[in-house]
Amino acid sequence: MKKTLSLLVLLLLLSNSAAAFAAPKINTFERPARGSAYTLSEWATDGWNAPWDLGMSTRTWIDGYNFNHSGGQSLRVFYPAGQIDPANSGAQAPFALTPGREYYLSYWVRFSSDFSWGTTQFAGKLGLGLAGGAACSGGQTCTGYNGFSSRMIWRSGGQAAIYYYHMGNNGQYGDYAVLKNSNGTDIYYPKGTWVNIVQRLKVNTVTNGEANPDGEIQIWYNGTSAALITGLRFVRNADLVDKAYFSSFFGGATSEFAPANDSYVWYDDLKASTNRADICELNAGGCFTRTFQAENYTAMSGVMTEPTPDAGGGLNIGGIDSQDWIAFGNVSVPKTGTYLVEYRVASPNAGGKLSLDIDEGDTVLGQIDIPNTGSWSSYRTVSHTVQITAGTYQFGLYAATGGFDINWWKITQLY
Repeated sequence: MKKTLSLLVLLLLLSNSAAAFAAPKINTFERPARGSAYTLSEWATDGWNAPWDLGMSTRTWIDGYNFNHSGGQSLRVFYPAGQIDPANSGAQAPFALTPGREYYLSYWVRFSSDFSWGTTQFAGKLGLGLAGGAACSGGQTCTGYNGFSSRMIWRSGGQAAIYYYHMGNNGQYGDYAVLKNSNGTDIYYPKGTWVNIVQRLKVNTVTNGEANPDGEIQIWYNGTSAALITGLRFVRNADLVDKAYFSSFFGGATSEFAPANDSYVWYDDLKASTNRADICELNAGGCFTRTFQAENYTAMSGVMTEPTPDAGGGLNIGGIDSQDWIAFGNVSVPKTGTYLVEYRVASPNAGGKLSLDIDEGDTVLGQIDIPNTGSWSSYRTVSHTVQITAGTYQFGLYAATGGFDINWWKITQLY
């Protein structure tokens, strides 16, 4: 009997542990066709579900032509000149998360080079935030029973801040805290450059229906802590973090907050997890990544090198027929996890297939279709995600179906 009870307790603990650290939700925006609207149904196909949205079908697109942080695509959001609020500017949707007391949310963001911070008043919501329950916001009084919310914002000149609704707001609207550099100066979002934002929100505990002041919000900017707010009270009930709240638009309540010109923001590599270890952007040195020039193989069969017309010059691998391969030995992968693998390819034909394996084909990690990129001189980045166990390997790129060139390939840790 004791042994049975002990086993049941152990299984319960393991079950709770697995639930607490379930695999994170990620979105690299690599699956949809480039140039297509990223509608709510497309989000759902990628595992992100929301009951409603504003602007997703009309003001968000998959960009495979201009900018991306990794892979070959990103999400581009449009903010029309003269428009405010999410009905007319940017996009909004409350994406469901498995409820948790503490969550981490990470994404990369890039403002257009001519991004307008406003007209004569300057404020707007950026990207995604964390929320729970009824997601108290929009000038509501947070009672502890109608949820909570936290979102990134920009202020005059692109000043970066976290904007949050909790019990005890100082005014009608939420409170905010300006992000700070390590030297104490204010952080301002740059234009035309990718930056990483990580948000952590921990919901307060509740004792006999009273909210204990032990809730927290923390923000990291490019891997460095930029804001820490403690002593917060979000709830009096059992609400937890259960939403990644995409809420990005101009405003303010008047047209003075509207952009002076059409503006865009790109988003990439979105992650949400209850486990800090899944957010490799917070690791010393960031997420592990390594790029391999295709011509620097350690072994090959059937291919040739030639000057590349791709950006950056140098050489590419060409003459790739079916069953040709290149291999790269002594490659160390530091952590078991999910990796994004990118290939820079060119082909005037459709139908190419490339397989990635380790240790001379003993383990096939994945296969990817090579599209028609337009010509031999028109290169495009394609990618897929694979699972890799920590270790040192020989990686092989095998042409299951040939007819394409490769300039480089790259592996990057997602989590």
